[in-house]
Amino acid sequence: SSLSALKNWSPVTCWPPFQMRNFPCDGVVLVGRDGEWGHVCNQEWTLAEASVVCRQLGCGPAVGAPKYVPLLGETLRPRLHNVSCRGDEPSFWDCSLGAWTQTACPHEWVVVALCANGTFREIRLVKGRSPCAGLPEIRNVNGVDRLCGLHEEEATVFCGELGCGRALQAPRRAAAGSSRYMTCQGTEPTIRNCRLNNNLRGGCDFQQDAEVVCSGHVEARLEGGEHPCAGRLEVRRGLTWGTVCDADLDQATAHVVCRELRCGSAVWAPSGAHFGLGSGPVWTEAFRCAGNESLLFHCPRGPGHRCGHRRDAGLRCSGEFRLVNGSGGCEGRVELQVQGAWAPICAAHWDLADATVLCHQLNCGSAEATPPGGHFGAGDVGIWPDAFHCAGTEPYLWHCPVSTLGNRACAPGSTAAAVCSGEWARPDMGLDHGTLGSRPGPKAGAKPLSHPGIPF
Repeated sequence: SSLSALKNWSPVTCWPPFQMRNFPCDGVVLVGRDGEWGHVCNQEWTLAEASVVCRQLGCGPAVGAPKYVPLLGETLRPRLHNVSCRGDEPSFWDCSLGAWTQTACPHEWVVVALCANGTFREIRLVKGRSPCAGLPEIRNVNGVDRLCGLHEEEATVFCGELGCGRALQAPRRAAAGSSRYMTCQGTEPTIRNCRLNNNLRGGCDFQQDAEVVCSGHVEARLEGGEHPCAGRLEVRRGLTWGTVCDADLDQATAHVVCRELRCGSAVWAPSGAHFGLGSGPVWTEAFRCAGNESLLFHCPRGPGHRCGHRRDAGLRCSGEFRLVNGSGGCEGRVELQVQGAWAPICAAHWDLADATVLCHQLNCGSAEATPPGGHFGAGDVGIWPDAFHCAGTEPYLWHCPVSTLGNRACAPGSTAAAVCSGEWARPDMGLDHGTLGSRPGPKAGAKPLSHPGIPF
């Protein structure tokens, strides 16, 4: 009896480990006897059987034991039925072998072994807000492949394999009689043990797929502020949004939240539900960030305080500011970056005191002039509706009182401008995290943000 090198998969197959034609350590298991080769016909096929195959072929341990439904036109040639291995056998032939017969398989699939020395590299969820939420994807040596049409059972296996807990949301909801190109029972240790039917692959419509959300998913947002970079801190755990006690928001954690939201650095954390009362749970598990994490998800956690919504934490991030369309980085149209997008500031309430703060913030010296609206062009996007009311002594614009003008208050093309005295030399946008001290009084008409809180 002989055990073949693993038969290569058809190039039209869409699960990455099975696309590769020149790798001998992934594929359908073929066995030979008396000069005739055929498939192994097993109702149950696990990592134990696949491990023996991989080891015998010098391909390392098994990393997957899926079952494969041949494509239309492929010939199913059953040869050996009902093999069972413990997983530690030195040879496939030391396993419990069933019958050598060409009797038809009672099911439509054949068995596959995926080995460590084969093409597989990792599974992951992409385009989500944490490693435990997003679109399912498998990466192999030749690229990546999106998995479509996963239901609750498949999402459960995917989340479990990632160490992300249980699946709370799957890309698809099961419909009576629905057929799937990938089918799991939900108890498999790896998504690579599930059954594939590539005859159904052509029906994939990625636009119908929601993202997978696992119970270990964590993301942050700011609500109730003037813009997405200021507001009440809300944290999503799994599918549930809740708030954070103000006593549990320290400087390092606040910086991580701002970084996750692409909002610069933390400048102020007002306490006492400054941005309004939240709803839902108030989380009692606190984040213990070091401050250099890219996502709140990556921060260690520990016991937190117990409080009600009257103690909901708030946060204001710096955003990013720049001067564009001038002769250099120290003069031009004033623009603010919020969540990765740049927008010009309205000129309606922009004055020399505001420009003075911005010039200092950009390491551009003092403000020399605030040309009339649109002097450096209108820009290509809508005008940001915030108005700053600085005294001129604040270290950063976000330390100034802010009011929201509304869409009608700023004429089209009326974009703020500033001319500073210095020359631009890559300003350091880092924040002074010391005490802000007393805040100057706002100008007439401003809505001051001078409330007790944690100044960064």
